[in-house]
Amino acid sequence: MTTKKTGAPLQKTLAQCWSKYSYVFVFIIILIVYAITINANGNHFNPGHISGILSSQNTVIVGTMAIGMALVIITGQIDLSLGSSLVLCAGVTIMSYNATGGNVLVMLLAALGSGLICGLINGVLVGYAKMPAFIVTLGTMLIYRSLTLSVVREIDPALTGSSSSQFSMISSMPSYDFLRMKFGTGSLRLGSIQIPYISFLFVAITLFFIFLMSNTKYGKSIYAVGSNEKTARLTGINVERVKVSVFAVTGLLVGVASFIQACKIGNVTPASSGTSYEMYAIAAVVLGGVSMAGGRGKILGVFFGALSYTTINFIIVSIPALSPDIQNTFQGLVLIVVILVQTAGPVIKEKFVELRHRTKQVHQ
Repeated sequence: MTTKKTGAPLQKTLAQCWSKYSYVFVFIIILIVYAITINANGNHFNPGHISGILSSQNTVIVGTMAIGMALVIITGQIDLSLGSSLVLCAGVTIMSYNATGGNVLVMLLAALGSGLICGLINGVLVGYAKMPAFIVTLGTMLIYRSLTLSVVREIDPALTGSSSSQFSMISSMPSYDFLRMKFGTGSLRLGSIQIPYISFLFVAITLFFIFLMSNTKYGKSIYAVGSNEKTARLTGINVERVKVSVFAVTGLLVGVASFIQACKIGNVTPASSGTSYEMYAIAAVVLGGVSMAGGRGKILGVFFGALSYTTINFIIVSIPALSPDIQNTFQGLVLIVVILVQTAGPVIKEKFVELRHRTKQVHQ
């Protein structure tokens, strides 16, 4: 009479769940650490802290751009110009709002249009001119921010909305209260938790791109280009067009993020706003389980990656012993550790399976 090993199927199921949804478990673990940190400081973790994570710039603004960054990385490229593109697009967005007397439609079209142009410039140089994405986006990172700084200092304050080096929405416009107070900083109460309206927009964008990447030919072509460019070309995929398109889509998402930036904060400072946002986006992508080598990753993972990165920032800030000067060190360490787990994990697993197989052969 044989006895069934009930532990083995359970262990296999747990391993499969971790493999498929590791980003969810990582977020839960980080959230638990955050709750412990809050309680250790004499406060009580409450739904307000969840609302803070959902409404944070790192979640909504950086998270929206991180979805675009994920598409670029899945194709095996990189985009270092996100932060500078955000500043340029936000400047155009706010100026169009001020120039049209608060016309929301023109403001949104200006945001999307300027983002698309920035993305297409990157995409055409990478896709058709065959230039390395790292060099192209490093160059446009410098160009976009420099142009924005030049414009804000030279243009009429009636357009910039500020006499200082800043683009600012004019608060006397009729639509200002709706954009800033209702949409930008407003929230919907669900029980004891308040969900910001901009978070609903972020969720909608995430769901759209989950569908796009999972259920469309275009999404499959992005994975194919990142997995093996030569094979993708042989199957009839226009590799150059796919590369251009992912940068263009990323530009559109930067435009959406600039619209959110204007509605949530009401201004943008070219000299300092958006600094290191491209790094934060990469961190969210990596925490979401997207492979930096390309060809693998899920958009849902990027969503949880953005939540995880925001929570990590909140943990660091909530530790009194850490000075602001050292906080970036811990952010960098987290990013390095996650990439190390990504690269070393499969190797360790392969060695473990090989060792197990040899052990079985010895016993036989």
